[in-house]
Amino acid sequence: MAQKVSVLDIASPEFDVDAYLSSQLKEKSLDELVKEEEEMVASVRRLDSDVHQLVYENYNKFLTATSTVRKIQDEFNLLDSEMESLSTNMKNISGLIGELSGVLGGGREGVAQLGSSYKVVKSLQSIFELPGILQASFDEGRYSDVVRLYLLAQKGLAKYADMKNMAEIQQKADQILAETEKQLIKLIDRSTEDVEGVAEAIGLLMKLEKSPKEIQALLLKSSEASLQNDLKQLQSNPVDVLDLVDKGCESFIPNLTLLANLHERLFPDSSESLLKMLQAQLRNFHEIVSSLFLASSDPKDCSIVVRALDRYFRKMSTCRQVVQGLDCSTCTISLIREVSKHEVVISRKYILEEMKIVMQEIRQSLMSKDVDLPSLAAKLEQSFVFQVKTALANLLLFIASDVTFSTLPPADFQAEFAHSVHEEIVIGAFKDMTSVAETYGSSEGEARYANPLMMLLLAFTLHHLANKSSQYLLSLCREQFSLTTSKTTVGLTGASEVTTLLKTCSQALLRRFTKFRGLEFGEALVKGCEGLLQPAASPVGVRHAVRRTVEEVLECDSMLSRLLGGEAGRKESRHRRPMPAPSAPDSSRDSLWCERIDFNQQLHFNRASIIGAIVKVLLKSFIESIRLQTYGKFAVEQIQVDCYYLQRGVSPLVADEVVVNSMVDQALSSALKRCVAPELIHPSRLRQICDEKPE
Repeated sequence: MAQKVSVLDIASPEFDVDAYLSSQLKEKSLDELVKEEEEMVASVRRLDSDVHQLVYENYNKFLTATSTVRKIQDEFNLLDSEMESLSTNMKNISGLIGELSGVLGGGREGVAQLGSSYKVVKSLQSIFELPGILQASFDEGRYSDVVRLYLLAQKGLAKYADMKNMAEIQQKADQILAETEKQLIKLIDRSTEDVEGVAEAIGLLMKLEKSPKEIQALLLKSSEASLQNDLKQLQSNPVDVLDLVDKGCESFIPNLTLLANLHERLFPDSSESLLKMLQAQLRNFHEIVSSLFLASSDPKDCSIVVRALDRYFRKMSTCRQVVQGLDCSTCTISLIREVSKHEVVISRKYILEEMKIVMQEIRQSLMSKDVDLPSLAAKLEQSFVFQVKTALANLLLFIASDVTFSTLPPADFQAEFAHSVHEEIVIGAFKDMTSVAETYGSSEGEARYANPLMMLLLAFTLHHLANKSSQYLLSLCREQFSLTTSKTTVGLTGASEVTTLLKTCSQALLRRFTKFRGLEFGEALVKGCEGLLQPAASPVGVRHAVRRTVEEVLECDSMLSRLLGGEAGRKESRHRRPMPAPSAPDSSRDSLWCERIDFNQQLHFNRASIIGAIVKVLLKSFIESIRLQTYGKFAVEQIQVDCYYLQRGVSPLVADEVVVNSMVDQALSSALKRCVAPELIHPSRLRQICDEKPE
């Protein structure tokens, strides 16, 4: 067992690749294998980065050590030659001292006194020359020499402070030192330009016993001003968010870490005020970057946004590692969430805008005579599916394996992001599609003036989406964004809800289409009834308006056949019967027992169901117009001819001929009720009139 474990242990010398792969394939699912691969890729990248960094650091240390050893070797060689020369000189001096000791033995005290006097004179000479030396060093910018010489001369100046000349020298030296302090403070203001110069200036001020708190405050103030200047330059016309992040990574972030290291080196025990200042500047940088990220309005730039966001995340992570105690992870993760939500929102808006453009193009196409409805319906559906798939592909970049922040814990980013994509892009796109579709045929908005065929195309497209494409898009989204487990699917909108939404909207649009078409076809019949005068003789043919109405219904049937499939044209009527000849009392009695007509029944996406609904509205308009007029005997006969022609023309096109027959009977019965002495044409004569072709 131990041997088997060592074979499967990647870190073991006995590791067997084939055995490990076989074990993983048996024990884990595809999702777990993919997750294991992503974790291993991330681990390898981190390990590779650490190894590169260690090699680089060790190489630098090796080069430094080699240079130091060579320098020490050269110095030792020089020192050996100097020691030999010194040894020779010491021997010579020792011999001379022995000789002089015998010669000057009697005047030893005088020589000692003379030497002491010489030292005093030399010291006084140096003091008198001090202002000139200090001024020369100051003019040459050698401020360290100014401070060193000033401090060395303080003991001598203090010893002779009661002398007037010495007081004047002290005053001049103090003036030069004051100017030196001003220049040192100016050097601190250039904190990012010359770090070593700043460190030296602070060290000199410390030697002059300046307050460490004041010096630290000066350094923090100059550092803050320098970082603010970097932020102003960042805001000056960035090309895009990637350009802004690149500039920030090249200037602001390096300067921030440089200043932090300088402060830690000079004031290691006072980091609280530094962290406070750095946090404030990081917040300002975050606001600038965030405002540009959130100003993006084109989802096509999603790849640029993700690259910039990834680079920003990596630099912030590095900054946190370099500056101890600096917490920038919270605002960075918050920015990732905000930007991802913003990209989701603009992607959803873009889908809606593109679909509106496609709908407008289809409306323009419907204005032509030869309209290919199946191709227009396919274009509408394919455009919707394409836009949703494109949005999903763009947003998938946020969780790609080569993106650094994709390694964040799922609870920090990926879980919420995947849920947002599912609900806003897929579910939201379906909701937006239905919302736009519902504007067609409504009483408000510009879409109410659109061709009624647009309602039919939208209804057909939504119905097809509900039956097929909705399942495909939902499955695609859940697979791509790892929303396949019971835990990750909590709170997600189900497929049944989407299907219900689409079918409800398609049913409403189909009803509107049948209503519009029925009223449009029935308008000619209504006008014909309103203008039907008292004829002077029996009818000799079917009125033109009635013939035209039947032709329009047949054209609509042919159009629906091309869109929905099936054969267009007439079928053999199973309920073909001659028009009855009821009397007025009989018609009144029969109307009590006539079949109930349901105008709100469920419509199906087939030719017969839709034509049946159109015919119902058409005949209902015809019936109501008849009930508003009073007719003579010959007018009733004309209505009888029209009714028989309508019955014979539209009954074969509908699914339920009984409904058509019943409504035609109601129309004729209504005419009989509106006539004082009605008479009906004999059925044989009726068929003869309807069979005659118009001249």
